[in-house]
Parts: sequence; structure tokens; C-alpha cells
Amino acid sequence: MTDPTAPLIPLSLAHLPTVGGLVVPWITPRTGNGRHLFGAVDGNRKDHALLGRLCGVCGRRLDERLVLLLRLSDLPRRCTAEPALDPICLAYTAAACPMLGGRLDHYRTTPQALDPTMAPPADSSARRGAPAEPWFTVWLRSYKVIADHGTIAASYAGSTPMRIRPLTWGPLFSA
Repeated sequence: MTDPTAPLIPLSLAHLPTVGGLVVPWITPRTGNGRHLFGAVDGNRKDHALLGRLCGVCGRRLDERLVLLLRLSDLPRRCTAEPALDPICLAYTAAACPMLGGRLDHYRTTPQALDPTMAPPADSSARRGAPAEPWFTVWLRSYKVIADHGTIAASYAGSTPMRIRPLTWGPLFSA
């Protein structure tokens, strides 16, 4: 059933599958029984997107403006293992994703049921049940691919972002 509160899907995302009225991002893994694992990342597609400068949501080549989504804890390191997004996909994702949209105050408490060929993110056990962190958008023209904690990541270290803006920093995150 489609959720009547789901955001409108941009035409540029019409090529992607939907579940419950929401677009399934290009990097979202799919289990052997066909279930999409929202909130998880397909490692091969993630790496392909980072190396090929592809949007993590639509899978298309990024243009001259791209956006990295970073948690507060990622900002000092100036990098993220998540692929960049184009501005249209950023706007849709911020509206559709409850974590990025600030509608969840904690990470999920139970691990996702992954297929044997899938691996959870390295920090998934540390996040399980933890309070959600504020998210920031880092607007760039480019990024470098680096090694970070045993995986590749997009880094803007050594360059000046066009802007950094809080995406979620409101009542849920006040002390």
C-alpha cells in the first residue's frame, strides 16, 4: 500500500523501484527473496558510486554540484563512506528518509536480516539503539576517494566546501 504522506517522487527517479510509495535508492541492497533493506548499503554499488562519481540515490553521474551527507561525528574527519547525491536526490531523500528528515530520535535497535553475502556497516553495532546524530549537508564540486577504516570513502579534506548546512538539528537533538 502506498503511504499518502510519502513525498512526491521526482521524475528523475522514475526509473527506480518503489516500496510503499518511496523510491528505493540505487545503493540499497536487495535480499535473495526480493526484499529491499532500507537503511543498508550494497557495498559493491557504494564503491562503484564513490569511484565513478555516481549519485547514491539515482545511480546517475554527478554534475558540477554534489552533496555529501555527514553525521556530526563525521564532520571532524571530513569524510563519509556514503556516496554523494545530486541536489534533486538530496531534497527527495531529506523528505523521504525518517533518519535524515529528523523524524527518528534513535537508530534501530535490532540488526537487519542480511543475506550471507552481505556485511553490516562497520559501525552498525555501535549505533544500534543509540540516539540519532544530527546530519549535515556538505556542498561540493568534487571529492577525493580515500581509505577510511578499511573501506573507501568520499573526502573533502584539503578543499573548501561551497557550504555546510545542518539538515537535522532541532528539538530531537537538543540537550
